[in-house]
Amino acid sequence: MKNISSPLLYSLLLMMLVCLWSGCSLDAQDTNGKEFKILTYNVQNLMDDKLDGDEYPEYRPSEKWNTPSYHMRLRTLNEVLTTRSLGLCDVLVLQEVEHEKVIADLLDRHLGRKGYGWYAVAKDEGSPIATALISRSKPKHVAVHAVKGARSVLEAVFDTQRGEVVIFALHAKSQIGDFPETEALRLALSRVLTEAARRHEGSLIILCGDFNSNPEPYEENNLIQPALINIADPKARTYMSAGSLGITGRRDLVYSDVWYCPFLDGQNSFDKPGTCYFGGSWHHYDQFLGNGLLFDGLGWEYGSAKIIAPSAAQKADGTPMAWNLSTLSGVSDHFPLLLTLLCR
Repeated sequence: MKNISSPLLYSLLLMMLVCLWSGCSLDAQDTNGKEFKILTYNVQNLMDDKLDGDEYPEYRPSEKWNTPSYHMRLRTLNEVLTTRSLGLCDVLVLQEVEHEKVIADLLDRHLGRKGYGWYAVAKDEGSPIATALISRSKPKHVAVHAVKGARSVLEAVFDTQRGEVVIFALHAKSQIGDFPETEALRLALSRVLTEAARRHEGSLIILCGDFNSNPEPYEENNLIQPALINIADPKARTYMSAGSLGITGRRDLVYSDVWYCPFLDGQNSFDKPGTCYFGGSWHHYDQFLGNGLLFDGLGWEYGSAKIIAPSAAQKADGTPMAWNLSTLSGVSDHFPLLLTLLCR
């Protein structure tokens, strides 16, 4: 992909944000005027073939990990992101990419020809992985929100013909380690999201990414304040006032401070029991949470949420085919999750 303009570079605290434009980009409304599709996908350690200094040690250039194997990974990821069952999305949110060059290569070699031309990357200093957002239309605003001790949040605002869509792309602290300590970092992220979302009251807001929490974490560890709390819980309002994100599957209860979670909605059905398979169990770590404008009858409305599991990305037992550096095989230990907004 050619004709990329000079990068617009923003820096904030320990974060880096890069936003580039290509002349190949299309207006999102030119693709499908009745749908707005957002995909979130943890792509599992997508590193490049260069020695940058902050990559995981096993991804330093070697006989095993080199330019051909890196380009193979980009091809494999492109196959998943453009699979027929998915179609073209308006926005792609990716976790665990090394840095902005990986996204530039993905667009230059593959996605650019599909009309994806804008991207933003948020990476914290010293971190081996970053969160990225790719889109087919130019966001009117992009920002980064710091989370002390955890990965930063990437914000992008899209001005569409059917109203403003605000997307917060995130990758919460993993479950590896002492649970009280890791949950405290996930809770810190929830507090940052709550505060940032208040600045966009009146807009459709979507929180998306790898939350590294199931929708019912409080039931699993009920002595610790959770990052996510079902509003049906008696302590929900108390925890929400202290920063937890209140979630529900009931569409009539979604509000500005109560987020809709498709996995809690009995009206939805999913082809897979989770978005990732970890520790011998399925989990719904990858999520979309939306505010009350999903169901206000105006502009974009909730259409569906779907776990995308292409045959090339899953094993014979139906679990994700995790990337294996030793054998140079697989894709990711997560499945993509797709949110479709409809204009009723």
